Amino acid sequence: MKLNNMLGKDGLTITSANHLANIAKEMYEALVSKLESLRFYSRDYMLAIAGKTFRVENESEKSELGTLAAGLKEIGALKSLIAYLREGIKAKNQMNSDSAFEEHIEELIKSGREDLKRPEAKKEVSFEEEFAKLSAEQKAKYYALEAKCATIGSFIHPDGAFAKARKEFLEHTKDPIKVVGKGQEAEINSFFSSFTAEQIDSVFFELQKEYRTIQAEFNKLKAEVDEKVAEANKQIANDALNAMKLWVDIRKVERTQYDAEVKALKIVIPQNLREVYEKVNAVANAK
Repeated sequence: MKLNNMLGKDGLTITSANHLANIAKEMYEALVSKLESLRFYSRDYMLAIAGKTFRVENESEKSELGTLAAGLKEIGALKSLIAYLREGIKAKNQMNSDSAFEEHIEELIKSGREDLKRPEAKKEVSFEEEFAKLSAEQKAKYYALEAKCATIGSFIHPDGAFAKARKEFLEHTKDPIKVVGKGQEAEINSFFSSFTAEQIDSVFFELQKEYRTIQAEFNKLKAEVDEKVAEANKQIANDALNAMKLWVDIRKVERTQYDAEVKALKIVIPQNLREVYEKVNAVANAK
């Protein structure tokens, strides 16, 4: 714990320091009042009509002039004690703050207390990272299934080459003659084919079936990798949660110990303030 040198094991509690500061304030205010009342002349008052003189103000005793410097010195000493005690109280209160505790924690961490470092959550596992753990055969199978799905899928997709050719075949089978234009400029197109609808549909539906089979196998393999990713990230989350709970508990223990140590600290009275402190303390004890 980094201590302010105004604080230590022996000295005054905040309550005592505050009390003595108030007593010292009363003492110097009394001295100030006495010095402010210093008068170097006397004043007589006479009402002309009565012809009688009255003494209304008396000059100060000459001994008071002799004690002026000592009085000012004592006022300065009392004020310096008050300033020191107030600063000591401030220092003690600052030690009780959260910011002071955090500084204490940082010092402990620098000294080697790794357990007080805020735990950092591991980066979540990505699909690519888990996929990289697969064997070469598994990766080859994954890429093969993915390529087959993409190839067959694009071919039998409504906008694919096979699907378009099939659609055109069915259209021309239904309407084998197409006339474009009129009269002598008319163009007559006749469509015929050696393929039957059954032959084309047979291949088309067989490709659809194969696509669904390959797609299902690909989805299964991908789902297995996704599951591993989910399990790994769940473990990371659990580990992070447990680490955070442990960290919070360790900080609570450290805060309890820190607060106890701070509570035991007192405001140290330095030697050069000892004389005025003893004087003020005597006055305080006499009250």
